[in-house]
Amino acid sequence: MNTKEKILITATHLFNEQGIDVITIRHIAKEMGISHSNIQYYFKNADDIIATIYNNHIKELDELPVFKNLTLDALKSSIVLVMEHIYKYRFIYIHFVVIARRLPSVKKEYAKRFAIRQQQFMDLFAYYREEGIMRKDIPIPVWESLINNIYIIGDFWISANELNTMLKGRKAVDYYGRLIEQLFYPYLTELGKSQITLSK
Repeated sequence: MNTKEKILITATHLFNEQGIDVITIRHIAKEMGISHSNIQYYFKNADDIIATIYNNHIKELDELPVFKNLTLDALKSSIVLVMEHIYKYRFIYIHFVVIARRLPSVKKEYAKRFAIRQQQFMDLFAYYREEGIMRKDIPIPVWESLINNIYIIGDFWISANELNTMLKGRKAVDYYGRLIEQLFYPYLTELGKSQITLSK
């Protein structure tokens, strides 16, 4: 592992534990036992580190095997996989509004990704309707609202957990994963309900 990678790992840990409003380059340097000028050789400031961590996070998300298997249980597993990854970088989601304001490139990337995922979900739900897994009597705007609800929970459950449930690690992922999973249930046909294993 090179110095740049160690800086990113250390920064992610400190941001997760203490937040971006507390941690500076000097804190990261102290944690690593190096001078802050060593960090500035790679990153000009903390925002530069945050932007790099975010971009790496997005690249890793894109490599996850989601939307590859169209069974309902595989979709559920994919959602949990994404949420596990979000928990790994939870500081981004706790501070996302602040980060997006400070780093317009992050806000732009988020909007682009949301549009892509929205279309992927619409295509997936259309496939489920054709297969008789999801209901055909629901208007398109309601499907669009479902996708928005998935993303509201998916992107902001970290903040809700921080303020309310205060669960750690896998327990947090499982709890909020169930919330997303249960969003689908009213949209399923009897065939669809027979094909999904609801988490307890």
